Amino acid sequence: MKVGDLLQYTPPSDGDEIVLGLVVKDVGFNVSLQEQAVRVYWFDSDMYTTERKNNSPQIYEVISEGR
Repeated sequence: MKVGDLLQYTPPSDGDEIVLGLVVKDVGFNVSLQEQAVRVYWFDSDMYTTERKNNSPQIYEVISEGR
């Protein structure tokens, strides 16, 4: 995942719900996660989260790549 990527997440509890997020920052090494991370803005909740950079494609699908 890199800055500008548009992510799609389908929560395991509801296979019909689709959540979109935008990678807004590469935060580098995150001490609490113990690996490289990115900051993601989630459109459904209007919140930011810090996510593991290498989760894709297991959890998130990159539906549009940033430049």
